Amino acid sequence: MKAMIAFGVLALLLVVVLASRNIVADWDSDSDGLPDLWELEYFGDLSYGADDDPDLDDFTNLEEYEAGTDPTDATSKPRPPTASLN
Repeated sequence: MKAMIAFGVLALLLVVVLASRNIVADWDSDSDGLPDLWELEYFGDLSYGADDDPDLDDFTNLEEYEAGTDPTDATSKPRPPTASLN
């Protein structure tokens, strides 16, 4: 039991150290262009890819990630680009 607790503490310390260096935040173990933490936050697993559109709002997960919108909510959409007058 003590060994399990010690292992858990060490694992937690490793996550804290890596997170403090933004290694965990940007980790993309499935190489789909989406950080694992973002995928886990919204989908609970890594089964969706960058080109998927689970909320059927015509925006890919990558577009939603880059815009900071919710890929599971069809009403949460990236804003269209604004036209510039040149």
